[in-house]
Amino acid sequence: MNNRHSKLRVLAITRDTAFLRALRVDMPLMNLKRQGLIEDYYVTNPSLFDVPSDFPIDVVWLQRISSSRLLDHLSKVIDNQYLYDLDDLLISNARYNGRELIDQGAVEEAVRRCSVLTVTSHRLMEALEKYVGSPVKPKTVVCPNGFEFTRQLRIPARPAGIVVASTDEFALTVLKRTVLDVVAEFSAKHDLPVYCFGPIDRKVLSKCRNAIPFGLVPFWHFHTLLASFPPLIGIAPLETDGSEDLRDFLACKSDVKMVTYSGFGHPSVYSRVACFEDTELRAGVLVRNTPEDWAEGLEAMYSDGWKTLGTEQEHTVEHRHIDHIAAQSWLPALLKAKLPEPISASRIRFSRHGAGFLLDAARHLIYSQDHIARKRVLEKMPAFLMRLAKRTLLN
Repeated sequence: MNNRHSKLRVLAITRDTAFLRALRVDMPLMNLKRQGLIEDYYVTNPSLFDVPSDFPIDVVWLQRISSSRLLDHLSKVIDNQYLYDLDDLLISNARYNGRELIDQGAVEEAVRRCSVLTVTSHRLMEALEKYVGSPVKPKTVVCPNGFEFTRQLRIPARPAGIVVASTDEFALTVLKRTVLDVVAEFSAKHDLPVYCFGPIDRKVLSKCRNAIPFGLVPFWHFHTLLASFPPLIGIAPLETDGSEDLRDFLACKSDVKMVTYSGFGHPSVYSRVACFEDTELRAGVLVRNTPEDWAEGLEAMYSDGWKTLGTEQEHTVEHRHIDHIAAQSWLPALLKAKLPEPISASRIRFSRHGAGFLLDAARHLIYSQDHIARKRVLEKMPAFLMRLAKRTLLN
């Protein structure tokens, strides 16, 4: 084994404590260590409060960080020699689920400053370059979403239900009622249960008399359930109308739903949008966002579309198993971001004295809490408290 690979010790910094952290940080790092491709890693939040004093750092990895304070700190300490991972076009002004609690200016600055940028697709890379207005391609490594799939393939069978999953509100505006009404009618017609994961609106659930709400479940628990359920028809609707910013944002979404559904052997129906059209995966059926097309797609999948799910699952597992993605995409990105010399944890941490130390302690407590709960609290805060929080605790 190349010793250069085994010497990498990675400090990963993320705001997220749920789905995104597991998908884009924990799983790749765990896999790289399991394969012996890195020596060690530590995951923390933007406060850097708990980084062990004896942890030497070869690579600094930021995932979706929007803390100007942290970015300025890293500019001084390691001269912006860090990897920045972005899975969405967060610097667009898209709005489909209310107020976005992220500093878009800081995200744009991180994209400009970082030495290595990792994204989920070439399409997102090109959009970021357009929005930032400066070249990012030379420093970008495309790291598609992957997963720790089982190598045992599912035996094809007619779907026994429908699965609807979202980590946030649906990426739908005017089409929400159209698509979900069709799903409700289809489930009633064939007496199929609808397994609902995520913070799905009660009005949506009330449309389906067969709805089974699971709410928000942990990342690994959700995927264990997908692996244990019988074949289900997965649905992945994405908006195709709206403002130019919204269309740009949604065009740059990743194909993670197709990776998840097809990788666990569930025949699915997807909106005909860029992320599902451009992917190298070939799974399920793509439909236009009309009631007729969604009804036709669901019926086709229930009738005989499920018969090819074995081939589709095999193709997805082959191309998106994290063994392959970690070694072929994430490792080159980490090597590209390697610091000239290791840095000590004591040097990279913020000052641990006075008011700054107390603010770091508060940040640590905030970022350690459940991401969804924290977001909902912040959304209900009065505007002046929100501004104060952003200036102090959130940056």
